[in-house]
Amino acid sequence: MKRRLARWLKALALALPVALSTTAFAGWDEGFAAYEAGKYDAAMREFRPLAESGEARAQFVLGVMYADGVGVAKDDREAVAWYRKAAAQGNASAQVNLGAIYANGRGVAKDDREAVAWFRKAAEQGNALAQTKLGTAFTDGRGVAKDDHEAVAWYRKAAEQGFALAQLILGYNYCDGLGVTKDDREAIAWFRKAAEQGNEEAQLKLGFMYDMGRGVAKDDREAVAWSRKAAEQGYASAQFNIGLMYVNGQGVPQDFAEAAAWYRRAAAQGETNAMNNLGVAYRNGRGVPQSPVVVYALYNVSAAIDPSDGNKAPANRTALAKELSPREIEAGQALTRRMMDPKIGLVAAIDRQLAQAKPKAVKTSEATPDIKLVSANGAFPARPAKHPGVTSCNTSCTNGACRRTCDDGRTVTFLAQRKFNGITGQWEFDPGSC
Repeated sequence: MKRRLARWLKALALALPVALSTTAFAGWDEGFAAYEAGKYDAAMREFRPLAESGEARAQFVLGVMYADGVGVAKDDREAVAWYRKAAAQGNASAQVNLGAIYANGRGVAKDDREAVAWFRKAAEQGNALAQTKLGTAFTDGRGVAKDDHEAVAWYRKAAEQGFALAQLILGYNYCDGLGVTKDDREAIAWFRKAAEQGNEEAQLKLGFMYDMGRGVAKDDREAVAWSRKAAEQGYASAQFNIGLMYVNGQGVPQDFAEAAAWYRRAAAQGETNAMNNLGVAYRNGRGVPQSPVVVYALYNVSAAIDPSDGNKAPANRTALAKELSPREIEAGQALTRRMMDPKIGLVAAIDRQLAQAKPKAVKTSEATPDIKLVSANGAFPARPAKHPGVTSCNTSCTNGACRRTCDDGRTVTFLAQRKFNGITGQWEFDPGSC
């Protein structure tokens, strides 16, 4: 939050007319310098008189400081008051933040129509973030009637300004045929623009497209290269995917130890599939020592976070529990609690457990796991029974890469549709109906 405001302050300083720099904005440089030095109380003392004199940029800055609790006690209502003053003067940044506040109901009653109204004001001034948020409002039908074509029009305005998030979303629209004609090549082009700006979601998506040969020739090495870029930025889904690639020897030499290292990094961030696959590794001694207690705890944490049918960990835990003694299960439960303790953390808890125990040696040869790995390149699900007048199918997905078996025996591979919520920043997978 503090870095975000620092970037805004720099942008605002560059936007100041020369005539304001020595008159109405006396104190701005001092406030900026105090903020950069971490003296937030002093920064507030410099910015407040400017805001109270009616300067919209300073009013916006005060809104951010109250919203984030920087230099003052966090106060959503006070943030709204200052944003509103700046927004009424046409400050686009304040308008988009005020829209987000109405969308989330922070300091005001939640009101999607009011949120859209403020997003539109900022979007019409060319604010790329507002254009993207307005696009998501049309995509979701929040505050406006759902309209994929209108959504695309706003995404495109932001994307053409180089806004990476809009480029990513526009890529998904072309990938899924939402508001545009489905076009994998065009999707690739937009994913690449965002990926080259460092957007980790776009980097991973581009990796998937190379992996599946959609819109581009299938290229495992290129898939690894783009996935690795996202993984090295700390993107958990990409770290999990790199782990899969090392397990399968896809685009890289097969290396179980390297796979486990990436799974550990993803699992530490709460990636439940990575926890499951790391559990499989510890179960079979593939790149890590064998430890049934660690395996049980990993399945347990994964299942606690995601108990859905799409997560293999609950079933794996049930199967493993039949092989463990009561004492081992008790130890696994105790390790689970330590892994979920934020003061310890998942990886540190595992390492401590292994240091105290005497685990079996790591296997260096290929081993066939008795519990199947979660894999984007795994087998197709079982064919469902056929019922008169009804079309049915079984679908399995990992990170949006899906395989489907229909009741007539057809099998298809596809990418699940992903729906982005521009307010919360959350993505939702939807493989659709049969």
